[in-house]
Amino acid sequence: MVDPASFDRFAAEYDRFVSLQVGQNRAWVLGLDLRGERALDAGCGSGHAAEGLAERYGQVLGVDLSAPMISLARRKRTRANVEYRVADLFAIEEDGFDLVYSHTMMHHLPDYRGGLEHLKSLVRPGGTVAIVDNVSDRYPTPPRWAYLVGAWLGLPREIARLGIRDALFEFRFWHSKPWLDHLASDRYLSRTQFRAVYDDVFPGAQYTDLGFALAMRWTAAG
Repeated sequence: MVDPASFDRFAAEYDRFVSLQVGQNRAWVLGLDLRGERALDAGCGSGHAAEGLAERYGQVLGVDLSAPMISLARRKRTRANVEYRVADLFAIEEDGFDLVYSHTMMHHLPDYRGGLEHLKSLVRPGGTVAIVDNVSDRYPTPPRWAYLVGAWLGLPREIARLGIRDALFEFRFWHSKPWLDHLASDRYLSRTQFRAVYDDVFPGAQYTDLGFALAMRWTAAG
C-alpha cells in the first residue's frame, strides 16, 4: 500500500504546483537576509529554497526523504555549491551549519519534538534555526471540503494572476486524489501548541504568523 504522506506519487505535479506559488516556500527565509558558509534545507523537496539559499551561502545541503523529489531538484535546480541528498532527517550527522532551515516538513515526523531537537543540534554557535510549519487552530487535519472550497473561491483570482492554463492546472491539482489523500494524512499543531513546543526547545524564539503556517527564528548562543 502506498503511503499517502509520500510525495513520490505526484512529485512532478507538486513541483509545478509549488513553482506557481511564487516564493511561498522561500520568501520568508530569504527575507531574513542571512548569509554564511553552510546552510541546511531539511525537507528540501525539489530544491526551490535550496536554490535561493545557494546565492547566500557557500555550501547548501538539501535533504529529502523522497527520491523523485531529489531527482527533480538535481535536474532542475542544480548549483555548483548545492548537494541534494535522499535521507531521513535523523540521518543527518553533519553539524556546524550557519543556517538550519525547514519548510512545512515537521508535521510529517512521527516524533515532532525529537525532530526539533535534532535540527537544533546541527546549528553552530551563533547560527540560526528557521522553521516554517503548517498550523490549524480548528482541525488537526482540515477536512477535504475546506481545500476544495478554497480552490473554487480562489479560481478567479488565480486566473487573473496566472492565466487560464496554469490556473486550471492548479485547480485540478487541488482536486487530485493523491494530493487530497496526502493532505488527509497531515496532522497539524494549533498555534498555541506550536508556540509551546517551540518555546520549550528554542527559548527566546521569534515568531511570524504566515496565516497557513507559523514561522520560527532562533539564534544559538555564541
